[in-house]
Amino acid sequence: MGHPPSVYSALEGSVHVIFQSVIAAMLIVLFIAWRVRAGLGAEAAIPDAKFSLRNIFEILFEGIASLAHDAIGHDWRKYMPLLATLGTFILIGNLMGLVPGLGGPTSYVETNLSWAIVSVVTAEAASIRAHGIGGWLKHMAPGPIWMAPLMLPIELFSHLIRFVSLTIRLTANMFADHTLAAIFISSFGVAISLVVPWIVLGLGLFICFVQAFVFTFLTMLYIGMGLEEAH
Repeated sequence: MGHPPSVYSALEGSVHVIFQSVIAAMLIVLFIAWRVRAGLGAEAAIPDAKFSLRNIFEILFEGIASLAHDAIGHDWRKYMPLLATLGTFILIGNLMGLVPGLGGPTSYVETNLSWAIVSVVTAEAASIRAHGIGGWLKHMAPGPIWMAPLMLPIELFSHLIRFVSLTIRLTANMFADHTLAAIFISSFGVAISLVVPWIVLGLGLFICFVQAFVFTFLTMLYIGMGLEEAH
């Protein structure tokens, strides 16, 4: 896939563009974490009086926590560090792609596949930890024992396809969105470039939040399904 030009191209000979974008996203996430943590003092339970970075991420994390409680159950707190980090990184990576000349890591299949591996492996590990190998195999082969030879390959395939589903969904949406925004911003006349890009960027902003939500929510669902008792 041909990605729009970005500031990372200057160092492409020594450091790969994907790695540069991942490092940039990580630094932004760490900066956000530092700023939010700095606002948590003795009055941490009292929201900021004005609109702030802390208020934004408190709202986002409360939403993630509420969904995790419903999807995972009583063990949801164990997985909040992963879910919050995953959701924040993907959201920041998506938003970076809307900045002309910057580019975000979630436009690259390698980044999204890495997060998909973390998501699916965590869900499978949670299932094995909760139920043991025997319980995990019951998840893989539900129903009567005589149906196991048929159900096991089907279930294994359905779990393996999660890697592809998570990766392709995020990559396709982000690559298409960021490329479209770059085309409208750089390739049209002045009149069109002053109006149309704002519409594209507004839609892109919506897509960035939706795709971060979908990826995080699917991770919750996978973990929750893994923790359920096999029937």
